[in-house]
This record gives sequence, C-alpha cells and structure tokens, in this order.
Amino acid sequence: MWPIEDPCEQLRWRIPCRPPATENVSVLVVGDRVAVVLPPGETLVFTADEADGLAALLDKAVGFATNR
Repeated sequence: MWPIEDPCEQLRWRIPCRPPATENVSVLVVGDRVAVVLPPGETLVFTADEADGLAALLDKAVGFATNR
C-alpha cells in the first residue's frame, strides 16, 4: 500500500489485489469519510467508525487465512 496523488496529506492509497495483480483498490480519505473504490469502479463510502470496523474484520480475515 502506498500513498499517491496527495504526498503532503497522504489521503489516498492504491492497494494491489490478488488475483488478478493488474487490478487495484483505491482508498481515499474525504473529510470525515473513507471511500473504497473497487474494480471495476464500485464505490463504498464509510464513516470513520465503519472504516474501523472494516479494518478489524480484514485483520481477522488475514489471521484466519495465514493460520491455514
């Protein structure tokens, strides 16, 4: 994950997806919201609390995936 297009504030990231490795998920912080843009362009917008919940679920999923 690396910040792009906003080096001063680091409010946007592109995260490579697997598979396929050619696609990216974009994560943007817009005011008090977090937007996730999925290929092929679907957009999800979360409040800060919802984004925290999503991060916790993703951390748990990674834990399950690495323990198998």
